[in-house]
Amino acid sequence: MAETDGSVDRRRFLEQTATAGSAMVLAAESYARVVGANNQIRVGFLGCGGRAQAHINAVLKLKKLGLSPVAVCDVWDGLEDTYYQESPPGQRTRRNFAQGLYPSARKCGLNPKDTAKVTKEYRRIVDRKDVDLVVIATPDHWHARMALDAMAAGKDMLIERPMARTATEAFQIVDAAHLYQRIVAVGVQSMADPGWEIARNWISQHAIGPMVHLQTGMFHNDIRGEWRYYRIAKEMTSKTVDWQRFLGPTVEGNSEKNLPFNRATFAQWRCNRQFSGGPLTEWLVPKITPLLSLGKLTVPRRVMTSGGLFWQHDGRTVPDLVTVCADFEEGYQLQFTATTISSYPTEEVVRGRLGTVKFTKGNVQLFEDNPLRGNKLPNRLEQPISPTRSQMYQPNDNDSLSMWENFIDCIRSRNSATLCPPELGAVAVTIAHMAERSYRTGMPVFWDSEHRQLAGGDNSWAERWDIASKQHQRGAGLMPPDYQSLAED
Repeated sequence: MAETDGSVDRRRFLEQTATAGSAMVLAAESYARVVGANNQIRVGFLGCGGRAQAHINAVLKLKKLGLSPVAVCDVWDGLEDTYYQESPPGQRTRRNFAQGLYPSARKCGLNPKDTAKVTKEYRRIVDRKDVDLVVIATPDHWHARMALDAMAAGKDMLIERPMARTATEAFQIVDAAHLYQRIVAVGVQSMADPGWEIARNWISQHAIGPMVHLQTGMFHNDIRGEWRYYRIAKEMTSKTVDWQRFLGPTVEGNSEKNLPFNRATFAQWRCNRQFSGGPLTEWLVPKITPLLSLGKLTVPRRVMTSGGLFWQHDGRTVPDLVTVCADFEEGYQLQFTATTISSYPTEEVVRGRLGTVKFTKGNVQLFEDNPLRGNKLPNRLEQPISPTRSQMYQPNDNDSLSMWENFIDCIRSRNSATLCPPELGAVAVTIAHMAERSYRTGMPVFWDSEHRQLAGGDNSWAERWDIASKQHQRGAGLMPPDYQSLAED
């Protein structure tokens, strides 16, 4: 892809990197040992919270494919417990809880006292020669630093989404993956759903004509407050949590590096803008990533966000209602709406000039839209519309497991085209970064593709489209009536 379309410019990075030669040597050496003794792929876990437990479970289930957990890292000692949770209020549900460093070590069959393999210092894991692959499932603000260090040490990597907190960090990860020739998968497990490949084929065959509008969203409504359902335990103390390690690298908007220890901030960090964008990262990234994979992989030229913190006034500093509009120079718009205060969903669709693709579980539907007949579809969905075509498929029993199976195949074949490669992850992160900036400033945010950075706007946006309209007015897919010739001067 060309530099001007917002994609990764590998050539420029390699030319500016003095260590490129030695890095290629490192890549060759690490390739030679990509599988360890007995054909094993040895896995280290950086971060042992809730999402990490799903990855540990996947690795344990896939031991027959040569996966072996060999090291774990987390800033909290951890807790194994059974407790009762009121959800909804008045209804008690029995819950099992096992997260943190030492419970995860025992789950992986490791000795919790082995400080070389069970540690709060992630570099000990990254630098180990008997670790081939790392799983990064820490809070978002740690992702980039750990990813860059891991790849420099010759590790392949599965990194949770969002891949980074900022566009700069995201493209640094892309550049490093190419430089060190690492196999990287971003943990958007929904990319394993077969429905996306069906839609991709239809769109590539021009079944809906040019894409014009992509729509998705996420809607929750929990009386406890979104992300407050993550448990706070009395065992989370300044003695059991390495608080300074948790605070970690400074990212945009995180100026308070001396925050006092706080259990809620630690356990429910998604509610704090210094560590998360709330719905603008936690939900936007996994929802838009599959849609981005359906077309040309570019960063939108302009992103605008509206919304605010309207109802969930519980100390959080992230919004509870947002709508994001991303405008692409290829001529289509992506719209994402999310709220934590209403659970009624929206349709997930890709609209084109000739039709619309709609996604439901186990089914992809096509609705013909024929501009030759004028508008024949209803203006309101007062009743279901019958699709022109639909294709049923069997959903995966476990998308995370399917993602892992694909990832293992890519590692063994040294195929960088994972289900969600870093290039795709970087575009999603960039949109999230632009959306956060727009939300905070109240202004649209633009993308400078030449320098790969966020930029402010000016009056040129609409003017450029006006010029393009005049240039293409003779062939824009329209059939003007005869009387339109009277519009000529």
